[in-house]
Amino acid sequence: MITSSRNMAQRGVGCKRCRIIRTFIIATMFIVILGLVGGDNLRFLSMVTAEGIAAAIWIAGGFLFSIKFSFWLLDKSKDNANGPEQV
Repeated sequence: MITSSRNMAQRGVGCKRCRIIRTFIIATMFIVILGLVGGDNLRFLSMVTAEGIAAAIWIAGGFLFSIKFSFWLLDKSKDNANGPEQV
């Protein structure tokens, strides 16, 4: 089987990977059409740069990592408080 789905495929519904690709293509087409139609009315978008988006991704990733890491430490300390399990 090509997909890793455990459920039977529903008729008329693509796999998750296909839906993600289709959503990306639709979003890209929307941005291109918006740029063609908008023209000079979209000059406020000039402040959005690749470096700014990359910095936002790094900041959000670091923030989410610190939250996930703190939850992991909290869970690990709860497991150690209960004592080692005896097999």
